[in-house]
Parts: sequence; C-alpha cells; structure tokens
Amino acid sequence: MAISIEELYDRALALSSDVEDKFLELGRSLRQLLDRDPALFQQVVKKRLGRRKAYYLVEVSRRFEPLPISRARLKKIGWTKLQIIGQHVTKDNVEELVGLAEQLKTKQLERKMRGEEPPDEPPSETHCVLMYFSPKQYAELKEVLLLNGAEPSGRGIVGKEEALINALRKAVPGLENVQPIKGKVADEPPDSE
Repeated sequence: MAISIEELYDRALALSSDVEDKFLELGRSLRQLLDRDPALFQQVVKKRLGRRKAYYLVEVSRRFEPLPISRARLKKIGWTKLQIIGQHVTKDNVEELVGLAEQLKTKQLERKMRGEEPPDEPPSETHCVLMYFSPKQYAELKEVLLLNGAEPSGRGIVGKEEALINALRKAVPGLENVQPIKGKVADEPPDSE
C-alpha cells in the first residue's frame, strides 16, 4: 500500500530535524513529495530546510538511489560530497567517484570535479582569506581576476587564486621571489608556557 501524501509530508518534516544522519531517507521522502505534491514539498522547504538544501537532497536521492552502492558508504560520505559528485556519477563510475569522495576533503573534491589541479601545497599548508568588498570594489576585483586568467563559472569565478597572484606579481616587481615563512606565522601570538 502506498504511503499517503500526508504521511509523506509528516515523515519529511520529522526527518528534516536530523538532516546529517537521515539525509538519505529525507532525500527519498522529499523526492516523492515533490513528485506527488509540489505545494507540500514547498511547505517543508519553507518550514525546515531552505530551498537549496532541499533540492540538493532530492538530487542526491535521484542520482544515488538506483545505483549499486552501499547506503552505509553513502551515509558516511555525507550529502554535501554526494551532491558534488552526483552530476558526474553513473553506474559505470560510481565506485571511482565514491572512492574519491571518501578520500578527498570537500573543497578538494569540488576542484577535482571541476577539472582543476589541486594546489601545490597540501591543504594543511594553504591559507584561506576572507575579504568583504563593496559592489564597486568587487566589480573591480572581478575584472582584474578575469584579465589575469580567472574564468567565470555560474555565479562565481574559477581560478581566482592564481589570477590574483598573477595580478599582484605584475603590480609588485620581484614578488615572485618572496619565500614563505617557515614555522610559526609572524602574526600568531607566542605560546604561553
């Protein structure tokens, strides 16, 4: 006997309170709800999940449910990485891509799926820089990045790190000769013993 739409809605709401542990079941319930009653699906989205996450979970369910892969492995990988490999996965490459998802960190996996080379340094030696720009400053930054080798990709920019370094090297002669600081970073506070 098929589950009623109301039961499906209640199940999706209940599962949405524990997305990280129940994402496979939640994705299946959301997918079924979307197929049977899009208006109720939208209610779950608004009440609990957010639109992007809900559609990612539906897509993960659509892509991976028919494939011959252990649900325990998928659960261990997590929905974020499965969403990243989902658009590339087939029954012929599922083992390879799931293996990559098991080995790589999320950002590394994103780069690999975009066909980018990983950074020269291992992730533990790379640095993340967060900056805030006004709309005008961002437009200027984007233009500089595109002129120095970056490429637009959807709403983002691919290759921005290398493009920024290229622009800086043009602006500051000799910059390519700067060596990384060995050991502690200069602006870290000293250890207190």
